[in-house]
Amino acid sequence: MNRVFLVLGFVLIMALYSGATPLAPNPEDCCFNFFTGKIPPKNILNIKKTGSHCSQQGFIVTTPKHASLCVPQVEVSGN
Repeated sequence: MNRVFLVLGFVLIMALYSGATPLAPNPEDCCFNFFTGKIPPKNILNIKKTGSHCSQQGFIVTTPKHASLCVPQVEVSGN
């Protein structure tokens, strides 16, 4: 009987551990091609920053006509 509880305990620990592993980065959160045109602010429905795991940083913009437009992150220098 003790062995049954021991096995069930190990199975429970393995189930909890396997559920705690982090998810792999989602490539849909990254941009590979960027839109370089102007987007009128009134057309912007949502803005989401690309994930920190992405090779190129930018923003994913949603408009009424486009579900996702990638725009590059612009460095701003103070003058």
